[in-house]
Amino acid sequence: MSEDFVKVANKNDIQPSHMKEVQLDGQNICLVNVEGKYYAINNICTHEGGPLADGTLEGYEVECPWHASKFDVRTGEVKEPPASEPEPTYQVKLDGNSVLIKKQDKNKNKSNQLELTLTKKDKVEGTDVMSFKFNKRNDQLEDKILLDHAAGQFAFFDIGEVYNDPKGPIRHFTISSSPTEEFIMFSTRIRDSPYKKRLSTLEEGTKVKVRGPEGQFVLHQDYSKPAVFFSGGIGVTPFRSIIKYATDKQLSIRIVMFDSNRDRNNILFKKEFDEWASKNKNLKIIYAISEDDRHEKSLTNTNDWKGEYGRIDKAMILKYLDTNILNNSIFYICGPPGLLKAMHALLQEELNIPKERIKIEEFTGY
Repeated sequence: MSEDFVKVANKNDIQPSHMKEVQLDGQNICLVNVEGKYYAINNICTHEGGPLADGTLEGYEVECPWHASKFDVRTGEVKEPPASEPEPTYQVKLDGNSVLIKKQDKNKNKSNQLELTLTKKDKVEGTDVMSFKFNKRNDQLEDKILLDHAAGQFAFFDIGEVYNDPKGPIRHFTISSSPTEEFIMFSTRIRDSPYKKRLSTLEEGTKVKVRGPEGQFVLHQDYSKPAVFFSGGIGVTPFRSIIKYATDKQLSIRIVMFDSNRDRNNILFKKEFDEWASKNKNLKIIYAISEDDRHEKSLTNTNDWKGEYGRIDKAMILKYLDTNILNNSIFYICGPPGLLKAMHALLQEELNIPKERIKIEEFTGY
């Protein structure tokens, strides 16, 4: 058996017309069985990082579960957008009942890999959200930026030593810091998964492997067209990066953000957003919290809430956006699947916004 091939599964692990995620040298690979023939394709969608093995398989085409991009498992070729970049493929060989994949040249896939040091972690009071900050510049070469990203992009973080987690030690997170800030940051909800438990206990000084940046959920270049953001919960992270960047660079683009949360405690980055809105005349932020919070506050006779109550709907949008903005804006939606689906339907079906002016980023949680 050639040392270039490594066993990743048994043939009976994957039934015909099924897929399975496997790992080889730290790479997530989608292993596919098409009528007894096995193929291996990179498991991370080149569009926005969706896990292909969790999608659907029809013939030789795999469909991403997030945004329906399709790829040919034999060649990695894009068959359906929104993805535009092909997927890497791997050579597969059978040895008895074993399925083997050929190792890639290690330098081939490490051109955009690096190592960052955790410098600080913060827990957002009253929530299950934590932010993690990493060094942005090389310690020996102060002018060398380690991770050069565009506002709104994401990266893959390998924290190592994650056990009993079927998804392994790697997750992708939106980079919530702006390229104008002197650190790399991501923010996430801490759940009970082995990955999140280890992440929450990382000590300052820990080195983490990072691959990226990737993703196309970035601000459009024609600043004459306003940007309208719809965020839900932790989905606000790419908008923090974009808004901070637009404010620091004094971009001429008009930005309106509707930020939906269940209560005031869960409004992430509110202090920063309010500060930036006071500096940026082109920025308007509308906070919306649930009806339950309104009833609770009415019992205490407090009236210091200046935002909106309830879910974002057509009436709320039309309260802040006039016809000119509706007809010329690019709309961005980021949040959990429920919010994404609701906002996408609202924009297209109730406000008649064409799909080419709507950009989406889904947060599915881990």
